[in-house]
Amino acid sequence: MDDLVQFLRDRLVEDQREAAAASPGPWHVDAEADEVLAVDDIVVAEGFALSGRQLRATTRHIARHDPARVLREVEAKRQLIDWVLRWPMRPAPPSSVDGVLERLALPYSDHPDYQDTWRP
Repeated sequence: MDDLVQFLRDRLVEDQREAAAASPGPWHVDAEADEVLAVDDIVVAEGFALSGRQLRATTRHIARHDPARVLREVEAKRQLIDWVLRWPMRPAPPSSVDGVLERLALPYSDHPDYQDTWRP
């Protein structure tokens, strides 16, 4: 499981780096202009190529996953990994630890370093 833990930590570093480099959040949707704006009202995304319903859903999705939220998620996942890795000191079966880590890796299953043996 050491490889899986390192894989997860590496992906979180990447997520944090990308989020920190983006316009700061929170982001919000300007429905009249069909744009997603950063906290400083800089346009982050425009939905010009999407249909009405698709546009609204996509802009809401983009705004919902702004860099501030991504950074909070990265920190929460790091804490969860550390917490789970302390489980062997408690009365928890090792398969429980593996299962949690495997599920945390699922969002990254399209990454070239992801190993199919980690799939729950």
